[in-house]
Amino acid sequence: MRLNKNQLQAVEKGLFEVARKQKSSAGPVELPLPDFWASVAQLTASLEAELSETVQSEGMTAKAQLQTRRLGNVRTLVTDLTRIRLNAFTQHAVLVNLMKGGGTDAAAALQHLSVIDWERHDSTERAYYQSLGHLVDKYKHDVAWKELVNGGNGGSNSTPPTVPSPDASLTEYTETTPESELQSPSPTTVAEPDETWDDPEFDEEDRIRAMDEFPDRATGADPHPPEEISVSETIGGDLMRIRILQDLTDPIIAEDGSEITLVEGDVESCPSLIAETLIAAGLAVAAPL
Repeated sequence: MRLNKNQLQAVEKGLFEVARKQKSSAGPVELPLPDFWASVAQLTASLEAELSETVQSEGMTAKAQLQTRRLGNVRTLVTDLTRIRLNAFTQHAVLVNLMKGGGTDAAAALQHLSVIDWERHDSTERAYYQSLGHLVDKYKHDVAWKELVNGGNGGSNSTPPTVPSPDASLTEYTETTPESELQSPSPTTVAEPDETWDDPEFDEEDRIRAMDEFPDRATGADPHPPEEISVSETIGGDLMRIRILQDLTDPIIAEDGSEITLVEGDVESCPSLIAETLIAAGLAVAAPL
């Protein structure tokens, strides 16, 4: 559909508005028009035609220079917006497809990702998003993603090993064992060690002389002081400290199964998978000690 002059002006205004919102959002923002990029293509073609007519009829006047600058600004904005939106779609598609079947932590992280309403996005962007999903699925298959994340059994409940039945010969032997052999043995008396004998001739002067001969042995000091435990060992290598930027409507599930409700300003140590997901979604930032 061919757009008129007023519609093209609305497209140009919407382009600047979408670019402003997209720069401050980690996820793809909604578009004002269903065929947004086709309308933007008509806008750039119209601006280029106006510039060509002005140059042919008036030359490179001030009006032509303003039209040139306007066209350049629109094209620069289109380039930046496309790059930012494709990055947002890529990040969203990778997170969603990687976390499918990833366990409890992944399911909790998926709840905080916004669902894309494709009625408010361009059809070309949807095709790009779906192609990313196929690529991520192929990657997961090539690297055996389920085995990497859930272990060798792929996260399925393993059947407990079957306990073999006792040997019949051993059972018969046990039944015919005399009672005298089954009686508990009498407790063995353990001889207590003799008390340490102190030499009465070893006085205080001899003790000081022995200390002077071995000055490296400090009395009362522990030769092996306790090792310091780092903060990372105390917290756990698989945790990440983050600060919440927005209130989370749904609680997250911790490793012990408890639910934690986070609000803006909270600083929490979360599993690395959930922490990275919240940071990628723009809901939190890393807050290392």
